[in-house]
Amino acid sequence: MLVYLNTLSEDQGGATIFRDLVDKGGGQLKVSPKMGNALLFFPALANGSPDDRTLHKGELSKSQKVIAQCWVHESDYTPAVPSGNNHADSRESIKTTEIKLGLRDI
Repeated sequence: MLVYLNTLSEDQGGATIFRDLVDKGGGQLKVSPKMGNALLFFPALANGSPDDRTLHKGELSKSQKVIAQCWVHESDYTPAVPSGNNHADSRESIKTTEIKLGLRDI
């Protein structure tokens, strides 16, 4: 569960974006931070296997986003990252986007 501890307007960014889930209009599901709201999702199926549909990321933000996370595990937990997803591979893309948004110098 993610609990949003501050509010950001849509033009400030910072939404939680789910890669494989869609909103009512058919677009990629985005949840904008609003202080006091909580986002509850289950990253595993009933049998305990990971549910890749819940892969998410924090949208780049022009302002500080503050959240609290609460993880509850029913049994022993071993982290699993789906194939093709890792932080190292995304660093250059993040840097390029930050430069385009004026959040970082070249």
